[in-house]
Amino acid sequence: MQCCHKYGLFGLLIFLSLQFTESFAQNTIDILDYESIDLIQTGTESLQKIYKPVLRNDQALMSCDSAYSYQNTNEIHLFGNIQIETDTELIWSDTLYYYEDRDLSNLRGRVVIVQDSSTLYGEKVDYNFFTKIAYFRDGIRLEDPQGTLIADRGTYFQNLDSAIFRGNVQLADTAQYAEGDSLFINRKRQFLQLYSNIFVQDSTNQALLTGDFLEADSTGRRFVDGNAYLRRISSDTTDTSHINADQILLLEEDSSTYIRSYTDVRIWSERFSSRSDTALYNSEEEIFRLTASPRAWHKNIQLTGPFISVQLDSNQVRQLISYYKPIAVQEDSVTGRLNQIKGDTLTVNFTDGNISTIILRPDSKVLYHTRNEEGDPDGAVEYISPRTVMYFNEGELQQVKAGQNQGVFLPEYSGLADRRLEGFSWDPADRPQKPVMDLSPRFPPVTPDPPFSLPPKYLFYLKNL
Repeated sequence: MQCCHKYGLFGLLIFLSLQFTESFAQNTIDILDYESIDLIQTGTESLQKIYKPVLRNDQALMSCDSAYSYQNTNEIHLFGNIQIETDTELIWSDTLYYYEDRDLSNLRGRVVIVQDSSTLYGEKVDYNFFTKIAYFRDGIRLEDPQGTLIADRGTYFQNLDSAIFRGNVQLADTAQYAEGDSLFINRKRQFLQLYSNIFVQDSTNQALLTGDFLEADSTGRRFVDGNAYLRRISSDTTDTSHINADQILLLEEDSSTYIRSYTDVRIWSERFSSRSDTALYNSEEEIFRLTASPRAWHKNIQLTGPFISVQLDSNQVRQLISYYKPIAVQEDSVTGRLNQIKGDTLTVNFTDGNISTIILRPDSKVLYHTRNEEGDPDGAVEYISPRTVMYFNEGELQQVKAGQNQGVFLPEYSGLADRRLEGFSWDPADRPQKPVMDLSPRFPPVTPDPPFSLPPKYLFYLKNL
């Protein structure tokens, strides 16, 4: 949005000041219409007043109720129903003060600026014609086909096609809403940065994003830095995933969305939860890849390994794969003892959300606690084998098949419950819990109405579009 064409209001006012001092003798501006002109002398101050002027030069057409030219100070004051038309914009205002020596124009009252498909509203707008910078000092509202932006104040840099907005920044369209404390945007590059108390809600993708800083561009890239949080609801609304991390990066490529999370990544859903230093999610493949000391939990099982892959299927966990030398620990639901399995590669398959098989290969190691008919602990089996397959029914172990194995049965003794395989890891206190936080906007909704009653000439312009 450009606030003034380089040949627009600036050129008009320069010529207007010359014409007023010369009693409109020059022919670079046409006075199309007026009611009367008065010459006023107040002490040492000389000024001229023109009533109901309609003025035109090669670049702009201007009208207002009255205009004053102050000869001693090179100031021009315009009042009432101001309308300025250039090749690139239309401007309406109640009052305009122009200071020729500073190339500064102060628009006051109901200020409306229209250019191309954008409309800006403000009540205190200062424009510097030398730097081509516009300052919205008391509220700003920007509307275009993509949505609406409002803020307490803003600065627009015409030459860079960039803007900075500060204080209670809100952006809204039919599908998305975002808010923060300040915003930098480059419209030509379609690039923005949103700072402090970030809140983004996307109803199309049923997603919510919060954090300390957001950077976004036209490719669909979204980067959140500092206290990053992402909530996504599945397309069938049967599952909600929560991701907390220091940083979250979202990328869109063709039909896929990639979510990369960094540093203390905590994922929670109804189906599984995890902690890691890095996580990658591919929406098309429905795969989470966890690296850098990852741990994953499903019901009463914890899986720990250098790399963990979580394959989902319509938001159900279908498969977990981990290597190199991961270890899985299962808490017995009756005795509370910790069954342990490890191998070079561990694959866990699921059916209807429950474990169906666990495959360890090669060099599997197993420590499994047994129970007697009364359900009391009565020993454990520990062995090593090139391959182990465990079969489950509704999450309960039914059968174990192993290749040539070497093992022992350990009869019950006082320290058996504390027996551990190498690499043992069991950290229920670290398991992520469902986030409990206030996930609502801080500010009232963006209304569809402008911040003030519209100027009559602007209403006439809208009527005749």
